[in-house]
Amino acid sequence: MNKIKALGILGKVKAWAIAHKVMAVVAVGAVAVAGYGAYRTSSAATAPAKYVLASVERGTLVTSVSGSGQVAAQNQVTVTSEASGDITWIAVEDGQTVAKGATLATIESSDASRAVDDAELALENAKVGYDKAVKESDDQAASSSVSDVAKAYQTGYNAIVATSIDLPVIFAGLNDIYYTPSHSPYFSDIKLSNEVDANAVAYKEQAGAAFDDARNEYQANFLRYKNISESSSEAEVVSLLTETNTILKKLLGALSGTYSTLDYAQGKLAVPPAILATDKSSVSSYVSKVNSDSSSITNALSAIDNAKTAGTSANLSMKSAELAVRQAQSALSDAQTALADHRVSAPFAGLVAKVIAKVGDKAGNGTQIATLVTKEQMVNISLNEIDAAKVSKGEKVTLTFDAIDGLTLAGHVSNVDLVGTVSQGVVSYSVQIAFDSNDERVKPGMTVNAAIVTDAKPDVLIVPAGAVKTAAGASYVQVLSNNAPTNVPVVIGSSNDSETEIVSGIAEGAQIIARTIAGSTGASKAAAPSILNSIGGARGGGAAGGATFRATQIR
Repeated sequence: MNKIKALGILGKVKAWAIAHKVMAVVAVGAVAVAGYGAYRTSSAATAPAKYVLASVERGTLVTSVSGSGQVAAQNQVTVTSEASGDITWIAVEDGQTVAKGATLATIESSDASRAVDDAELALENAKVGYDKAVKESDDQAASSSVSDVAKAYQTGYNAIVATSIDLPVIFAGLNDIYYTPSHSPYFSDIKLSNEVDANAVAYKEQAGAAFDDARNEYQANFLRYKNISESSSEAEVVSLLTETNTILKKLLGALSGTYSTLDYAQGKLAVPPAILATDKSSVSSYVSKVNSDSSSITNALSAIDNAKTAGTSANLSMKSAELAVRQAQSALSDAQTALADHRVSAPFAGLVAKVIAKVGDKAGNGTQIATLVTKEQMVNISLNEIDAAKVSKGEKVTLTFDAIDGLTLAGHVSNVDLVGTVSQGVVSYSVQIAFDSNDERVKPGMTVNAAIVTDAKPDVLIVPAGAVKTAAGASYVQVLSNNAPTNVPVVIGSSNDSETEIVSGIAEGAQIIARTIAGSTGASKAAAPSILNSIGGARGGGAAGGATFRATQIR
């Protein structure tokens, strides 16, 4: 029954196919493609590996450290005016090359020129007065009184003795205020900070530094104070008077600062301690003593100077005339400098990067005139701490530029920072590179790639870095023996990114395996019997045989 039903269905399909020939062909094609994909099979075969060989060569192995950065001018400055007035001339333009001292601009200078003329006239008058005073001094015999000189030195000795008695007391008292907590507990940094304010601490530190300076100088000269006597030479007396006067001035500054600090703290504290008022009173008395001693020292020095230089009225007139000449010379020099300031000049040879001012502008002290850069350029790069440790000043550098294809310039390391910069936990060091030659295409701000040569080994055996392999801590290279790789142990030396030094283990000229090319994979495909065979048979056609695809191997 089932067989009869199947024959009936097959007959209906055949009848439909005969009636619809085009659609039947399309359907049969689709079924054929699907059948081919369903029965497709493949097999694989692998070709043998190939080897790229290289020779062991003798040459120079160069080791370098690389980094990138920017080109910068070695010096760049915005030139400003130092005089006031209208700008009368701009002497340069953007991109112009100028020599050191070249005029960039001028400022109206009629008043300054008149001042120079007046100063020259005043100097001439002063010289005439000096010549007259010299003649009068030559006409009179001048001599200083020996007794007056001796008296002046005795006055100086007495002033030193009096000061040497006061100074130890003052230094000890001031030292207690600053450095003896039990004496002045309120004066500690913590107390002042907590109970007064930060200003009090700052005032104290400033005055304390002045005190330490004066005390150190006093201690350095203490033995001279102990050894001074009436029999000391005049030079010793004058020298110690001068040093003592310097110490007194420094000590007076420290005392004034201390008094101001104490007074500030007293005004800020709600309930000032009693010791603060006592210390303030002591400092005030110290100020009085130092002022008195300073006056004595100053008077003694003046007395010695006056006694030694005392002479006739003609001699004094000559000195006064000489001073007048010096003052006139100084005034002329100042006037000439002021006139020169009306001419704005280049502080160094270079290029005018930008002219900022223009004719007619009002200029004053600090008005920007032009920006000047040096022709000499440099490169700033940043290296990590490992690479920076390999770099030394003077090492050769090869420079290439992203913006200029094919340009390579030589340079050398001019400076390596001693102190690194830490950013996000990473330490880097700035390295400055100077150009050995310039190229006008290179501009400040351009990105530059630098290769710093840190070592160069001449006349060594070199192989490609990829040819050296490591196993169990030992190095080896491979050679072909009977078309198969054979390991040859070697001892290696220095290396860079592309090459490795061979110390021993293989001879120059030997052929080694530099690189291995893995074998390729091929596929063979067998076509399954087409479903068209069955359909063709059903239509009464002859049976078609299935096509077979065989793979080939690459050897």
